[in-house]
Amino acid sequence: MVNKVTVKVSESTLEMLKKLKEENNLSSIDDAIQYLIRLYREEKLKTFFGIDKEKITPFTRDDRIEDRDG
Repeated sequence: MVNKVTVKVSESTLEMLKKLKEENNLSSIDDAIQYLIRLYREEKLKTFFGIDKEKITPFTRDDRIEDRDG
């Protein structure tokens, strides 16, 4: 059994959560909040692991150490 708690939010926040729930076919406000948390975490991870994303190119045959002179 999942324990439930009460969280106070403003009416405008509740309306936004309800809209998010409807737009994303979520089954509850709790699911909407979890959805937002997942999105936040994904975006946070992108900032840590995607810093040089535009600068990185795929490895080529020329990048192989055993093929370099010296």
